[in-house]
Amino acid sequence: MPTSRSPYLYYIARASGLFAAGLGINALLNPRGALAMWGFPHPGAVASSTDDLDSQQPPLTNVEITKIIDTPEGRLAESLMMLYGSRTLALGAGLLSTSFWGSHRACTALVWSATFVALMDGFVSKRQIGGGEWNHWGFVPFGAIVASLMSGIAD
Repeated sequence: MPTSRSPYLYYIARASGLFAAGLGINALLNPRGALAMWGFPHPGAVASSTDDLDSQQPPLTNVEITKIIDTPEGRLAESLMMLYGSRTLALGAGLLSTSFWGSHRACTALVWSATFVALMDGFVSKRQIGGGEWNHWGFVPFGAIVASLMSGIAD
């Protein structure tokens, strides 16, 4: 059997699909948490002083607690994170379905697509917040190796 048809590559594609679907569900159900997970600041985040929190406790010096207020920008950021979640969930579902029931070529194309998505997400992160790109780019070598093997580079 050629390496490109190894069942282990399909297992890896399924695991990647489960991971992507999990990230997508998290972003859909918890957009604020997903923003924080990827390192993006929430536009509605404001610093509140500790003096306002509890007047019975002695004030802590140099400590600020961030709270999130409802702003149009914050709602937009959360909505965009939910769009990201739906995209990632659809990508994960595609990886899962093609690794179980689809053609080999379709599954390979989706692994390449997921790798490209991770690459571009890293560039967006670098551009927007000046870092955090390796949270996304960590998948790229993994995806490129799996997609290359599925493409037949080692046959």
